[in-house]
Amino acid sequence: MPRIRITSLLALAFLWASCSGLDASKNEVKAPPTVKLPTGFSYDHLYSPSDNEQGTWVALTFDDKGRLIASDQHGGLYRITMPAIGAAGKTVSEPIDLEIGMAQGLLWAFNSLYVVVNSQEGIGGHSNGVYRLLDTDGDDHLDKIVTLHQFTGAPGEHGPHSIILAPDGKTLYLIAGNHTDVPNYENSLVPTTWAEDQLVPRIVDPRGHAIDRMAPGGWVARMDENGNGLELVSAGYRNPFDLAFNADDELFVFDADMEWDLGMPWYRPIRVVHATSGSEFGWRTGSGKWRANYPDNLPAIVDIGQGSPTSVLMGNTLKFPQRYQRGMFAFDWSFGTIYWVDLIAEGSTYRGELEEFLSGVPLPVTDGVAGPDGALYFATGGRNLESHLYRVYYTGTESTERLIYKQPRHERDIRHMLEAFHGRRDAEAVPTAWFYLNHPDRFIRYAARVAIEHQPVDTWKNRVFVDPDPIRRINGVIALAHQGDASMRDAALDALWRVDYNALTEAQQVDLLRSYALVFIRLGEPDAAWRQRVVNQISPAFPSESENLNRELSLVLSYLGAPGVNETTLTLLETARGGQGSVPILTDELTARSEQYGKAIIEMRGNMPSAQEIAYAYNLSHSKEAWSETQLRRYFQWFFEALQKKGGASYRPFIENIRANAVENIPESQLEAIADLVGEFSGKQGVDFASLPQPVGPGKNWNRGEIGRLLRDRVVEGKEVRDLANGERMYQASLCAACHTMQGQGGNIGPELTTVGKRFSRNDLVTAITLPSDAVSDQYASTIFTRKDGSQVMGRVVKRENGVITVNVNPFDPATVMTVQESEVDKEEVSPISPMPARLIDRLNEDEMLDLIVYVLAGGDPEHELYHPERASE
Repeated sequence: MPRIRITSLLALAFLWASCSGLDASKNEVKAPPTVKLPTGFSYDHLYSPSDNEQGTWVALTFDDKGRLIASDQHGGLYRITMPAIGAAGKTVSEPIDLEIGMAQGLLWAFNSLYVVVNSQEGIGGHSNGVYRLLDTDGDDHLDKIVTLHQFTGAPGEHGPHSIILAPDGKTLYLIAGNHTDVPNYENSLVPTTWAEDQLVPRIVDPRGHAIDRMAPGGWVARMDENGNGLELVSAGYRNPFDLAFNADDELFVFDADMEWDLGMPWYRPIRVVHATSGSEFGWRTGSGKWRANYPDNLPAIVDIGQGSPTSVLMGNTLKFPQRYQRGMFAFDWSFGTIYWVDLIAEGSTYRGELEEFLSGVPLPVTDGVAGPDGALYFATGGRNLESHLYRVYYTGTESTERLIYKQPRHERDIRHMLEAFHGRRDAEAVPTAWFYLNHPDRFIRYAARVAIEHQPVDTWKNRVFVDPDPIRRINGVIALAHQGDASMRDAALDALWRVDYNALTEAQQVDLLRSYALVFIRLGEPDAAWRQRVVNQISPAFPSESENLNRELSLVLSYLGAPGVNETTLTLLETARGGQGSVPILTDELTARSEQYGKAIIEMRGNMPSAQEIAYAYNLSHSKEAWSETQLRRYFQWFFEALQKKGGASYRPFIENIRANAVENIPESQLEAIADLVGEFSGKQGVDFASLPQPVGPGKNWNRGEIGRLLRDRVVEGKEVRDLANGERMYQASLCAACHTMQGQGGNIGPELTTVGKRFSRNDLVTAITLPSDAVSDQYASTIFTRKDGSQVMGRVVKRENGVITVNVNPFDPATVMTVQESEVDKEEVSPISPMPARLIDRLNEDEMLDLIVYVLAGGDPEHELYHPERASE
């Protein structure tokens, strides 16, 4: 076989539209996508930035003269004038002549333009941060840039995003994703003792996403018009893009899912949350995401499903029928949909009811704003996709007069009263808030606990130990776990042990189990006596009729090594069924709108894993109870079945990691007895190059121009039917399958390639193969570590632990790693060189090359029109 260089530069062919920088919009001017709207609504297509070489617009705002301002994701700012609704005229877009752009947040306020830049380089050195643009000479042209705050963190799209004006007209709120470090705030409404809070070791994402991003994740902060008084308001998000206040002056955020987690018990769908004062929403990296029912975080008001959240906009800012004015509009980029979420008051918070408002194919909606005319203006684009500007307005017969309504306020007033204690010390806080620790309203209980946590612990710790009410004791222990120390462990455990488990509701039982976990995590592991006491208290309830409770009971009892926990959990694992359970999975009709994500979701629905089973398997992988050989055989046999299921991109490696954890925690003498099962998974994970198909050749130094001409002349115009089987062999020979999945087969390091031909033009695909460094994805790029002695290590970060960075330097073999001491690192940077080696196809002859390219364009589908040219004209 030919010699293949395996170096730290080798990696995968990254062709994913969401990250590659390939631009399908520059090939030809196309008609803008059509928009589907409810009866009574109309729309205008106003402008196409990408057709006018103005990039792809992702942020919008109106200035004080009714002109729209937009930002190109990868370029500068533009000021746009448009004809009125129904009037003749042309939309005119002109660049703003300042060295700033790449914004994902824009706001006109205080006679100035606020710009939130999401770029490590920026324009003119104006990188990640918040800037204020001023017109200092009154000539109607912005001429000065004032830096308010600059942010640090990992590169990419999980950076700083939107900025809005609060209802008080004085305060600015801004939001950032989980790759943005928490800024240097002057105050925090969120208790700052945040931590990971994992009872058992977490599995980081096997594909390396966000592996070094720790608590508190994405955040919301506020400041005054000059950037002073920066205050942290809310945290625990993944990648929220936008935020908005409703008519009750309550704040809402639309947070992102992690689609690679699909199928896993820690998968969280895109969701709308009520971002109250001091709120925490429990995002943690990898398997560490908190369950929505944990009392130390708050739940969503509505779970939507899969997608990529961008803008949110309140209905009361639009001249729409009154039914829309109570709710909010939530934009999903991936599936080209704008949802309307009805916000229905419920206690001190809301519940959301969801319906689809607007859609299109393709319609990657980015940002939306209310115009002075009451119309909804929104842009599409992002990630170098075609960009368009639309206007939506109501032409029906329903009343659009501003709806004046009053939601019930009693519980909300209580919550606001408690929130007034957040972020400050007040002698009245503890006696006032303590009473509400057992309130039936979850948001009120949460606000009361946060108020207490902001007070010196010595002023309230004894209340926890002596309070006769079990619910106040549970919530008091949670506060104590957050703010106390190891000396308080036994007293905290005693406060919980005196709770009558059977007298609690199901939700309260979850709270008790989570509070035990927090004590073990934060205040110290229990000794043998306390282990036995806790086991005696809760093990009689296991198993429960509730799968929700069984998941928590299994976790805590496995951690404690309770007798019989393995057998009971195994039995539950073997009888649990039902896919993702309560997690919403999008319909076929909606998923069809996304060539990028839709097919994977449809395939998953046909062979869904059971998240509940996986939760039990995960708990058992850390069980401290001894196993029997029979139990081990039952347990490890389950992994064979689980690996046949479909999930997100990280599904299979997550399952393999759970199994690896189990192997590490089982005595070697017991593993020998089940070597036949364990051995099935213990082979070398690297690529066996000797077994790969080999090209016939001779090869040549292929270039994109020649390949493009051959594709056009022989395949497109010549209508040659290429050899699918040989294309698949060349796909293997060129190492594509080592890193990528196609039609459910192949490696899982790189992006899914099944639909790459639908996402890119032929020219884009050929460019990505022949010139891989032309556009390097920051999500998948290698990291270069330069040591103080000048030596370098480059590869994909596997983990960071105890001052040591583990780097995979050969993506074809995950076991090939090097370690770097953090103390030795002088500089860490993203490599500008693509990790995909060039010239991978140079061993192929002309026919082999064409077979490969057509196979990739067709996604390996024998029914694709490239293999049936007679269908192309149908």
